Amino acid sequence: MTTKESFDALAAIEAEKNPYDMTPEEWRTFTKEQKHERYELQLKWKEEHDARRLKAIYAIVPKVGLPCTICYWSDKRAATVTRIISPTKIEVTHSEVECPDYYAGDYKILPELETAIRTCSLNEKMVSGAWRASPRKTA
Repeated sequence: MTTKESFDALAAIEAEKNPYDMTPEEWRTFTKEQKHERYELQLKWKEEHDARRLKAIYAIVPKVGLPCTICYWSDKRAATVTRIISPTKIEVTHSEVECPDYYAGDYKILPELETAIRTCSLNEKMVSGAWRASPRKTA
């Protein structure tokens, strides 16, 4: 599977609509028991959908040059994949940005890269399916 195919598969899953959602007319005409049954179906579908979405996130194939975001506790930083070490390990480099308004989150990603390099591993234990940066070694 290519990077594009993996992102297309994720987009297709994210575009799915819950077939058990109620219209306003159904809401007004359904009895309490019918609403409860529909809620149960909605919940079951959502759980299955979330599991498929997470599986698609794990299946994303990174490639060199792919833009990404490094998420810290409360901040985010633009980066670019610079090397594929293994299917579950990549190397990213921070991207240079032009930031007219930091607090509004208004910035433009520039093509230049900084010198800082981070190694990230796919962390399947995280609910988000995010890649986790390896701890930096201190001297």
